[in-house]
Amino acid sequence: MNRQRVILLSLLALVFLGAATLSFRQAWNESHTRFRTGLPIPTDIVPKQLLTQAEINAGGPPIAPEVRPTDPLLSGDAASPITLIEFGDFQSELTKQQDTAISQALTKINTPGLIRTVWRDLPNSAEHSKAIAAAIAARCAAEQGKFKAMHDLILSSAQTYDDQEFLRFARRISLKEDAYTLCVKDPKWTSTSIPQDLSQANDLAITQVPTLFVDGTPYQGFTDTETLYGLLKKEQQRLLPTP
Repeated sequence: MNRQRVILLSLLALVFLGAATLSFRQAWNESHTRFRTGLPIPTDIVPKQLLTQAEINAGGPPIAPEVRPTDPLLSGDAASPITLIEFGDFQSELTKQQDTAISQALTKINTPGLIRTVWRDLPNSAEHSKAIAAAIAARCAAEQGKFKAMHDLILSSAQTYDDQEFLRFARRISLKEDAYTLCVKDPKWTSTSIPQDLSQANDLAITQVPTLFVDGTPYQGFTDTETLYGLLKKEQQRLLPTP
C-alpha cells in the first residue's frame, strides 16, 4: 500500500471518528439537559431494551386495542365473527364522513350480526373544543342502552355542541332525564375515563381520527365506502366460504 493511500485512509478514519464523537456528544448533552430539567428523553437515543412496552408500541404502526365489555357498539354483538373498531371524534368532519361510509358498507354487506362495530373515543380537544362534551353525552346515553341513537344524532344534527343541545337529543331518544343530567356532571369522565382512553390510544400509536381496525388490521385516515366494503367482504368470504 503506497503512502498516499495510507494518508487518505487515515484521514477518512479521523473524519468518521470525529463525526461519531460529535454525534455522541450531542446525544449526551441533550440527555443530560433533559435529565436536569425533567424533560423526557427522546426514545430514538435510548436503547430499545430500556424502553417500556408502551414506548415501543408508540413508535407505530397502530395496534388494535382489546375490546372491552363496556365499549359501545354500533352494530353486532360479542358473538359477531368480524370486529370493526372505529376511533372517532364527534366534532370531526372526517369522523362524520367515516360513519356514513361505515353505515353504507354495512348496508351493502347486508348480513345482520356478522360485523361488530365498536366505537372508541379519540377527541382532539386542541382543535375541537366541544368534542369531549359530546363524548360524555354519548357515554351517558350508553349507560341507558342508547349509545347508537345519541351517536347518530350528534354526528348528523349537532350545531352548537352545548349542554342544552345534548339535553334536547337526550329527550328525543327518551333517556331518563334526571339520570342523564347527573351522569354528564360526573367528574370521572374528565378525571379518569376519557384521559385513560386517550393515554391508551397514544401508547398504541393511534393518533388520528378516523382510525379503523378490521379484525386487528389498522387503516388510518378516511376509508371510503367501496374500500371498506371490500375489506369487510374479504373477511366475510374468509370466514364464511361459499361452497
